[in-house]
Amino acid sequence: MEISLFNTDHATFKIILKDLSIQQQLQKQLSSLLISSQLFKESSFNLPQKTLAVSRLSHPTPITYRCAIAMQLSSQLSLSPIEIAQQVFSVLKAQSNLDDQELSQSTLTMKLIHPGWLDFEVSDHTLVLWLQSLGQKIFFQPNLPEISRKAENLFFIEYTYARCCSLLRLGETEGLITFQSKALDDLTLPWQAPDPIPWLKDTYQLRLTHRAALALINQVIITVDRSVNNPSVIWNKLGTQLSESILDFERHCRIFGDLAQNDFQLSQARLGLIAISQHLLKWLWYSHLGNFPRSQL
Repeated sequence: MEISLFNTDHATFKIILKDLSIQQQLQKQLSSLLISSQLFKESSFNLPQKTLAVSRLSHPTPITYRCAIAMQLSSQLSLSPIEIAQQVFSVLKAQSNLDDQELSQSTLTMKLIHPGWLDFEVSDHTLVLWLQSLGQKIFFQPNLPEISRKAENLFFIEYTYARCCSLLRLGETEGLITFQSKALDDLTLPWQAPDPIPWLKDTYQLRLTHRAALALINQVIITVDRSVNNPSVIWNKLGTQLSESILDFERHCRIFGDLAQNDFQLSQARLGLIAISQHLLKWLWYSHLGNFPRSQL
């Protein structure tokens, strides 16, 4: 069981969302802050030459990343993991509290957890900023020198992609969204309207609270993190898992009809999640096959 040790064991950690992956960005930023602090300069642990251990916890909500640097250093320093974690926590808290307008938009909740873990929970506001920017950060470049179609479940992934395109076209027909371009394949973000997509009810509360919506958001994050941080990942397995989450989301989360009349912004938010998922499927497909999936079957 995770037990908090102190009344002051949590703090706001400010993060710049430059990288595609939240996990990768957090890892880089933690390394940079700890190197600049020279907290462990006497240690043989060389941060620039080693990967800072930051892993995603398995539960879907809240989205949480765990840093195990205290466990890494405990065998090298004559300190317990919790003592090391306390020092790291204090350094990160002090440096993250610097008055920097560039950092003020995106925050994680940093927690000190027994026996020496540092957990970073992604706030709803930061999650939405990441979702909103995701479509603009994805670049369509093949990852593999040799393009091959020897992969399983390609039709299922392509079917799901085409289904997403169909929903987005219907969304424009119904007046929920407006594309930047009328081209058939140019359905992805940013849209002309709404911009930004109303994923938040207010500044801090996510509008998408249905189980299937949260599961899809979770799968989007998993897909990005694993694709970026693990080059050997089996892409079509990720694509299949994402496709399953998309179709489950469509089954359980109505977009059109009465919902569009009674809660216009929720319909737009759900279409926004479809658009992000569609764009991610397109990126996975192109990166490994060198062409685009069909938008109509």
